[in-house]
Amino acid sequence: MSYTVANMLRAPDPTLFVKAFNANARPHMESAGASRIRISQTVMGGEQAGVIGVAVEFDSIDSAVAGISAASAAAAPKMQEAGIQLISRVLVQTKAERGTPDGSFGSILQVSGDPIDDATWASNADTYWSHMSAGSTGQRFGQMIAAGERTGRYIAVTWTDSLSALQEASTAMFADASIQQLLANQNSQMISRTMFRQIG
Repeated sequence: MSYTVANMLRAPDPTLFVKAFNANARPHMESAGASRIRISQTVMGGEQAGVIGVAVEFDSIDSAVAGISAASAAAAPKMQEAGIQLISRVLVQTKAERGTPDGSFGSILQVSGDPIDDATWASNADTYWSHMSAGSTGQRFGQMIAAGERTGRYIAVTWTDSLSALQEASTAMFADASIQQLLANQNSQMISRTMFRQIG
């Protein structure tokens, strides 16, 4: 099982942020065991438009805390100098993954719903991916386990090389009667959706 630390920040210059992050924060996260680090920028998402997202994957919560703490201490001076502000940081537990979690663009859905077991997570992931694979490269499903008032929400991240193709697949999936029934059975309610582009 893996965990993702999702940091949301505002940066006057995204290019400068990526450079500062790679030089000052990334090495400390990788030394603590980060297996994957992705930097994105929200392009569609209401008040979240323009926000920078840094998603860092770890195998344990302990390594996540160690990595984030060391990186924050080392990078703080440079980040403050560049006018970068941390908006939020949440911890997400991965529940299922399909395809390859890579792509130039993507979307993030936040959903509320009834508790589900591991077998249901796997079954749901297969069902959603059977539709979304038509316009996506990969999907990851998880649950926020330390996110303030958002704790407990489910999250679905979908990667793609074409947001148009992703949206076509999404529209077709949500129009499917079996998907509508599945969502109703689990009392699933969409809370928010954003679209992003990878920048690092």
